[in-house]
Amino acid sequence: MTSAQSIPLDRRLISVGGSLLVCCLLVAFVASCTQKHSLNQPNRLQAPYSGTVLWAIAPLVNESGTSAVNTIRISDALTEELQQVRGINTVPVTRTLAVMRKLNMRAVTTPKDAQTLIDTLGVNGLIVGNVTAWDPYTPPTLGLALQLFIHSDRSSSPETDELPDQSNTTYSAGLIAAAQAAGIFDASDHSTLELLALFANGRTHPSTAYGDDIYLMKMDLYTKFVAHQLLAELLRNEHKRLVAETEY
Repeated sequence: MTSAQSIPLDRRLISVGGSLLVCCLLVAFVASCTQKHSLNQPNRLQAPYSGTVLWAIAPLVNESGTSAVNTIRISDALTEELQQVRGINTVPVTRTLAVMRKLNMRAVTTPKDAQTLIDTLGVNGLIVGNVTAWDPYTPPTLGLALQLFIHSDRSSSPETDELPDQSNTTYSAGLIAAAQAAGIFDASDHSTLELLALFANGRTHPSTAYGDDIYLMKMDLYTKFVAHQLLAELLRNEHKRLVAETEY
């Protein structure tokens, strides 16, 4: 009798079954690790200019109806998102605040204020705006209204496949009240949640327990999402302005 024949059939079946189970567990583990560590590139915004420009953001004004809003933190989040835009560099909000204090400027409320701040900072553009709605409790709500001012003799030409080379385009010196963007983003609205899912793709750690919902758990993160959406609208409108100005 061979050694194989001496082993009972049921024990051989158990041994084979155990080996198959180990193999299946290994395959599942490898697949889980691969899926767990899969990374996606987040969607990035692009400035509608042929070169890199320097922008600043003035501290936002609170018009939300609640005094609990920290407008400096929201302005910082807006600046962080603006710095992520390809073709735009930013001035820290702390530097803008320091310059405003030297100018005895409490807030940017008029085009003249914007002109003075742009000239003093030496930037190409300045974003001013208001906080129009703010509720940090789940589901959070945040509303912003933004206005872009451009110093015309420091502006850059539009960059688009549909337009001819505009590198020789010149503008008369002075301030341009350029693009605007405004919106209120209520996280109980499904359209807002769809936009949030697109924004969070590639911006959350693969192993986080909350997944995309982490942006609903922390108001600072939700603020970055709203800032991204309004900056996207602002840049689209600025691109349209440049195209219309060129065609005119």
